[in-house]
Amino acid sequence: MDFTGIKHRIIKRIWLLKAMIVSQLSAWADFGMSFAAFAWIGLDASYSAAIGAVTGGAVNCTLNYRWTFRAGSCPVANVAVKYALVWIGSLLLNTYGTELLNNMFQSSTVLDSWGVARNLRFTVARLSVSLLASVFWNLLLQKVFVYRNVAFDRTLNRLIHRPAH
Repeated sequence: MDFTGIKHRIIKRIWLLKAMIVSQLSAWADFGMSFAAFAWIGLDASYSAAIGAVTGGAVNCTLNYRWTFRAGSCPVANVAVKYALVWIGSLLLNTYGTELLNNMFQSSTVLDSWGVARNLRFTVARLSVSLLASVFWNLLLQKVFVYRNVAFDRTLNRLIHRPAH
């Protein structure tokens, strides 16, 4: 019996399960803040999505660093910079993707004729964009870039630890 192969498959599934749990917790923080800003405070879709993304990003980075990826061998400063780069991309995707899809939904005569509420249209736009960005941007880049020591870290180390002149 090949215990090495079994162990590898189990570890891979556990990592994915942890990533899914962290993603869910981050999404709840993101959507909660995003919906509150949109529905209760009255901010527009792009600002609401941005506020949610900031909240979800902070939750995601902290939990993934400590629990999912156990990235203790990666300097915190390097992880923070790499996470910020990926997070900025995610923020832009979520903000402008939500705005674009929300505008399409808000101006939809079909959804008007069906009586779909404005808040529900925003929620569907927000969830759709977030799911796509989460899987195809965040998770992928976190796994191969953010929580690993990669070539970019040498550049970061030179910039971060450069002696003052």
